[in-house]
Amino acid sequence: MIRPLFLALFLTCAAWANQTFVASKVCAKCHPLIYKEYSESMHRNASVANDPIHRKIWEKHPLKAKKRYNCAVCHTPSDTKVIEALEKGESAMPSGSLIQKEEPIGCAYCHRIRSVQTHAKQNRNIINPTPKYFYAAKEGKTIEKRVKFHETSSFFGLSRTTAGSPFHTIDYGNRLFSTGHICLGCHDHKQNSHGFTICSMNIRENDPKKHNCIACHMPQVPGSYSTIQKSKTHTYHGFAGPHHHLNLLKKAVTLKASAKRSHLNVTVVNHSIHKLFTHPLRLGQLRVTIRRDGKIIRPKPINFYTVLGKEGKPAMPWIADTVLKSKGIDASSTKTFDTGIRVKKGDEVKVTLGLYIVNPKAAKKLGITEKKVTGFKPLTSQTFRF
Repeated sequence: MIRPLFLALFLTCAAWANQTFVASKVCAKCHPLIYKEYSESMHRNASVANDPIHRKIWEKHPLKAKKRYNCAVCHTPSDTKVIEALEKGESAMPSGSLIQKEEPIGCAYCHRIRSVQTHAKQNRNIINPTPKYFYAAKEGKTIEKRVKFHETSSFFGLSRTTAGSPFHTIDYGNRLFSTGHICLGCHDHKQNSHGFTICSMNIRENDPKKHNCIACHMPQVPGSYSTIQKSKTHTYHGFAGPHHHLNLLKKAVTLKASAKRSHLNVTVVNHSIHKLFTHPLRLGQLRVTIRRDGKIIRPKPINFYTVLGKEGKPAMPWIADTVLKSKGIDASSTKTFDTGIRVKKGDEVKVTLGLYIVNPKAAKKLGITEKKVTGFKPLTSQTFRF
């Protein structure tokens, strides 16, 4: 079994011989389900070549004229040629290379993050220099380091189990992976060149096992994580979010409806450890539909947003130096909203919380027209009867 697999791995490695990180297609040989999920994820589609939103923003960004694709640090870190050019102060532009198209944020990149350095402008991932030394998380294995491939047998050799991988070392001892802090190298905060923080997760520490980036955005789903070691479930690598499988995050929010002074009130409970709709491009919406006597009543949606500005006017993130307006739902908080509609007995009320990946006003200004990113995306819905 291992010989044909080794040959396939060797041929795939040869095709990607010029890159620093092992190609994700190599990982697919032993982790087919995970690779399929990754292939549809925003990590796979984070580059200018694959993401229409990022592409439109880059086209308008002043750094493009300076040939300084600083976005590569988080959007295409697997493309080490661009990263090295940035570090040397040379021209560094997204080239449309195979890496940019196939794995701008590859499997090996994330699994080689040894530590995360905290900086005011943005955090920085520190990469383990050993090519096939990968960190991972596994319940009950947080103290095991440098796990080598080995087999154990029982019942006089009738039953065999394996541990580790014959192709790389596994380290379960890096706490970044079990706490979810591995994501904070890129997803914690970002300042623009004016020293203004345009986005911050403001992570609130809660139960690190149940409430962290990985527990919510990479939950356990059916299917074996490896062809070598069988398992009933694996950690989802499609990275649940606005672009893909937003429904996996619906447990992060609870919706309630009640009548107060005859008015319909809607309550949103945010169970997550960060503010909802943190990205300045997002527009969150709370929508209500009332069925009454065969008619439909739709109150005006309640919006959640952040408007960045400069000199009192809305501005793009790289220009902004202040927050003009902000309305959201903080981490681990509860907010109740009065719809202004009087409730009657027999009313059927449907409440939906969702978002636009890009605020329609910003999408129009940026020239973003792709339907897959411009439509309203529901996070969770619930129906109530009065």
